[in-house]
Amino acid sequence: MKNLFFGTNLIVTRGGRCLAKNLEFKIESGGMLLLNGENGSGKSTLLRIMAGLSKPTSGKIYWNNNDVHDNLSEHFERIVYVGHSTAIKSNLTIKENLKYWQKIHLGDKDKRGQLEHSLEIFNLTTSSNSPARFLSSGQSRKLALARLMLKPASLWLLDEPTVGLDAAGLRGLLTLLNNHCERGGIVVMASHDEVRVECPVHILKTDNCRKG
Repeated sequence: MKNLFFGTNLIVTRGGRCLAKNLEFKIESGGMLLLNGENGSGKSTLLRIMAGLSKPTSGKIYWNNNDVHDNLSEHFERIVYVGHSTAIKSNLTIKENLKYWQKIHLGDKDKRGQLEHSLEIFNLTTSSNSPARFLSSGQSRKLALARLMLKPASLWLLDEPTVGLDAAGLRGLLTLLNNHCERGGIVVMASHDEVRVECPVHILKTDNCRKG
């Protein structure tokens, strides 16, 4: 069964200021929606709305014809949201952070070695026992993205995931994106960088409040 994620007549504001208006989007299983716009044009705010963390000033967002804000607990189960804040526990090591995240979402199950694979794909294996408080911004971003592998989720919402990534980190991210889409997942991503993926990509511009 294919899933459908879509929004209608969306108006996004922050502090009473219009960021984006009359937004419409529709994305099916196996596809990616790329949010495109200048800084301050509402990309991050829109992602938070899609995640159910806030509401649009006007309009609705649906998952398979159900308003996501009508059942947020169900919506939270289907998403992984990676925002600007990496939400890393600095007193834990890299591996302990991933184990903590995995236990929340998978219990003690790790039948296919997802945790070790998540370390490998972002080149974090050799530093897995390093305290997270000593990580660079790029390493912290890799750790945040590695958690994508440790929660079964249909919808990934990613806010500037390429920021701070080195070449190995970018390769790891592209691998995850392609695999997720191939399995029928949906990705919504805000990024200033060109992201070359194999899945169908749709673009939503978010700076139309500035154009009258």
